[in-house]
Amino acid sequence: MNQASPAFTRAAIAFLVAFTAIYCLTYVDIRLLNGVNVWEKPAKFLLSLGIHMATLAWGISLLPEPQQKSPGIRRATLIFIGAALFEMAYLLIQAARGEASHFNQTAVIYQVLYSLMGLGALMLTLTTAFIGWRIRGNGTSVMSYATGWAFVVAALTTTLVAGYLSSRSGHWVGGDPSDATGLPFLHWSTTGGDLRVPHFAALHIMQAVPLIVWFWPDKRLAQGAMFAGIAVVAALFLQSASGIPLLRV
Repeated sequence: MNQASPAFTRAAIAFLVAFTAIYCLTYVDIRLLNGVNVWEKPAKFLLSLGIHMATLAWGISLLPEPQQKSPGIRRATLIFIGAALFEMAYLLIQAARGEASHFNQTAVIYQVLYSLMGLGALMLTLTTAFIGWRIRGNGTSVMSYATGWAFVVAALTTTLVAGYLSSRSGHWVGGDPSDATGLPFLHWSTTGGDLRVPHFAALHIMQAVPLIVWFWPDKRLAQGAMFAGIAVVAALFLQSASGIPLLRV
């Protein structure tokens, strides 16, 4: 158990266990939505959020011990977990009903709940940026510097991509408006652009940069890795927005 952030650690474990259970439903319930099993989307969100919270828990451990239990960190933790639970509750309810959670404009209630999901997603990125800023400011090592800034950069780039994505009617740009012809598991389009690709790249800057610094603890390398991450996200965004798939299969 990560003693720096027991709440994030427990939540991460719970989400990863839930991912396993929900993904097993894809072998039992054969209903499809957008060409893939109805349970695949909530399962992948559980996996993503579980990894996200585990990363935040580890990042908080880089803070000086008095800062780990500070009111600001505790509030950010509770806000993140609350927003994550709301997102997952709606995703699971819609999956059980065989209805879309994202981009669902078929009824006023779905429009309202989709807007609330957007607010919840913003809470996830804002709290990530806040925790990153605290790590950057209170840490004393190269890893603290790299991790703090990586959290901030990941939060900002993810918010920008997600903001554009939410303004559209779907994540596809050209190609087949279905996930059935996408890449295995991720289901990114192989026939046109897919805005989930830059969203994925932006989010995982928060793991990629600390991992690089883990092997090569150098401040300039950390800075270079963050700028490279931003460049990759920008390139993938332009590619996706132009209707070009990441891979053609």
